[in-house]
Amino acid sequence: MKIIVGSRGSKLAVVQTNWLLEELRKANPEVDFELKIIKTKGDKIQHKALDKIGDKGIFTKELEDALLSGEIDMAVHSMKDMPSALPDGLTLSVPPMREDPRDVLLTPHKISAIQELPENAVIGTGSKRRIYQLKNIRKDFEVVGIRGNIDTRIRKMKEQGLDGIILAAAGLKRIGVYESGDYTCLPLDPCQFVSAPAQGILAVEIREDNETVKALMESVSNPVTKAQMTAERQFLISLNGSCHIPIGAYCNVEGEKLTLYGLFGNEDGTILYKGQTEGAMGEEAKMGDRLAKELKEMVEAKIKPGTVYLAGGGCGDKGLITVKAMEKLKTCDALVYDALVNEEFLKWTKPECEKIYVGKRAANHALPQDEINALLIRLGREGKNVVRLKGGDPYVFGRGGEEGEELYDAGVPFEVIPGITSVIGGLAYAGIPITHRDCVSSFQVVTGHLKSEESELDWPVLAKSKGTIVFLMGVKNLEKITGELMKNGMDKNTPAAVVHRASTPYQRVVEGTLETIYGIATEARITAPSLIVVGDVVTKREKLRFFDSKPLFGKNIVVTRSREQSSKMVAQIAELGGNAIEYPTIKIEPIPENVDALAENFGSLDRYSHIIFTSTNGVEIFFDALKASGRDTRALGSIHVTAIGSATAALLAEQGITADFVPKKYVGEELVDGLMPLLTETSRVLIPRSKNARIYVVEELRKVCPVDEYQIYETVREDNTDVDVAEMLKNKEIDYITFTSSTTVQYFVEKIGSENVDDTKNAKCVSIGPVTSDKMKELGLTVDVQAEVYTIAGMIEAILNMEK
Repeated sequence: MKIIVGSRGSKLAVVQTNWLLEELRKANPEVDFELKIIKTKGDKIQHKALDKIGDKGIFTKELEDALLSGEIDMAVHSMKDMPSALPDGLTLSVPPMREDPRDVLLTPHKISAIQELPENAVIGTGSKRRIYQLKNIRKDFEVVGIRGNIDTRIRKMKEQGLDGIILAAAGLKRIGVYESGDYTCLPLDPCQFVSAPAQGILAVEIREDNETVKALMESVSNPVTKAQMTAERQFLISLNGSCHIPIGAYCNVEGEKLTLYGLFGNEDGTILYKGQTEGAMGEEAKMGDRLAKELKEMVEAKIKPGTVYLAGGGCGDKGLITVKAMEKLKTCDALVYDALVNEEFLKWTKPECEKIYVGKRAANHALPQDEINALLIRLGREGKNVVRLKGGDPYVFGRGGEEGEELYDAGVPFEVIPGITSVIGGLAYAGIPITHRDCVSSFQVVTGHLKSEESELDWPVLAKSKGTIVFLMGVKNLEKITGELMKNGMDKNTPAAVVHRASTPYQRVVEGTLETIYGIATEARITAPSLIVVGDVVTKREKLRFFDSKPLFGKNIVVTRSREQSSKMVAQIAELGGNAIEYPTIKIEPIPENVDALAENFGSLDRYSHIIFTSTNGVEIFFDALKASGRDTRALGSIHVTAIGSATAALLAEQGITADFVPKKYVGEELVDGLMPLLTETSRVLIPRSKNARIYVVEELRKVCPVDEYQIYETVREDNTDVDVAEMLKNKEIDYITFTSSTTVQYFVEKIGSENVDDTKNAKCVSIGPVTSDKMKELGLTVDVQAEVYTIAGMIEAILNMEK
């Protein structure tokens, strides 16, 4: 029998997984255990603080995906890296014996206690739990962020002249660097300096239905460690813990007596409480729950309630949100949003923002209204600033008034940020003014959501109206609405229109009269969400329509760039009325070891005569690493700077650097031709670039002088997507597919499947340049048009020319 065991690829992860495998092999010699290395997001992003890039799941997700797919049978993690909630279908097995649970201070100073560190000592750690406990020991401590594996952190301590770093004793002991003549290692009492929950315990994650692996783990389980894990994990789970808030827990075991020590605070560390509770074997979960509840009540009692902003998101177009609502979105701690909200708004929030969908569509409610009210109150009482984002305006049939009353009664502060209601904005995008001096000077807004006879409208009054009437949420009742108006005296020839998904790329408008509009809308298959407008203003649409007259309106254009790079292209397409379908085929991932190797040369950049930046990605990663090393652009001194592409040059300009040379055509041959006359045998060139880039430039320049290249990032396939482009191609629902590199072509074909390549002939394929075009032809795609200028703007211009 073979068991595949997954692990991260870091030195520590491999060492501790191999330790576990040896224990399992001793207890189960008949089983063949095989190690499989899987790289996680947390391994790939080493230059940003943990709480800035995601939650603890960044170290586990890829392993969990492999478990669920059956690629591996067990996944070995450090238990302290495990999120409080696991994906459906997965569980934690019983643990083996725990390693040392303590945190330790590594310091170059010869001291016997942390209190003996020099005044204003600088200590490195990326953990909020550790930061706030350090500040409680001595207010003068300066804490700086530090990430990377153990060896990298120790190296950074030396290079940056830190007075110490805080690490887990378990990791140091497992890789054999707990003791060294280069530094002093001081363990910190976990009852005082509380450790991360389950620190030093190995987590073995398995599928819930895998009874075989459960039995294997029972053979190496440790009952004391299991009790500690249960108490500490329950404490974490009861607090819904994450890396954004300081949480610590340690369970001390003396015979049958258990003492659980806990730490809990708010995000900024201004409130921090410690506590303890006692119990006996078998009471671990109750102890965790009990202590968590006590500390949570203590913290919440000190927290000033946050503010809930009842905000309108406008009627579809993301540009129709107010400046104030946009500002609150960018800074809020939690976002509670509805179905009709533009999903682009979610991208504006900070990474740690809690996003909660509560949308309602007909009979399908993600969350009933009373639960939404309770949610807003809870979030506010937790001290969070909350944006409650609704489509249109929160007070126009949006139940914002009810939510405001509930918040008032609960003592939670709230503010209202009005939004552009579809009643006005949606009609304007359809080319229909809600009032006009030639026609009407008044309007009425009516709900078309008719539930019963008791909620019937005053039809005789509405039918006698001389102004515009707008019905919201009424498309299902269109026949009844038009029938009642005519029955009560309104002229059957009164102009009427239905506007579907107003101000979005999917906008559709049908026009008719009160008598004919139901049949026209039915034939056109108009569905919700739609506006119904009745009145003479409908006749103004012929002259006032602007949105659906844009050159790319109604065109579905697939963007295959990475999510991080696509925003500019998506914005240009939207401005021209097109519908940009984001289908990222690539994603950019730094290569940490190569970034570290490059950073080691930052102290001697003056030995280079030239530096070449081949992309915006290279610029971003290079300068992130430069800043992390404590340096700035002055380190480049008088180096001659080359940039491939106007976007790369523009990003360099944001860093305060003007590129000395930008080739007219953004290809390697043009760069070599332009740069070669400037080089001599005494020149030296630095190229931080992609692992996937052509080797041509490096090979050609090395014919003249030394070239140091650092492959600091790689382009890999992006598998996550929200749309089925292959199906859309089959259904002829796509007009254009854009390719910005040969890599996007390669991964696009892989994602849709080579068997579906012929379906791309149902759309027009657009290439950014000759290298990309060659790849398209190689893989069977038709190059319908190639940009004359090898830029995003050039591609857009090529599409516009095809539409003429």
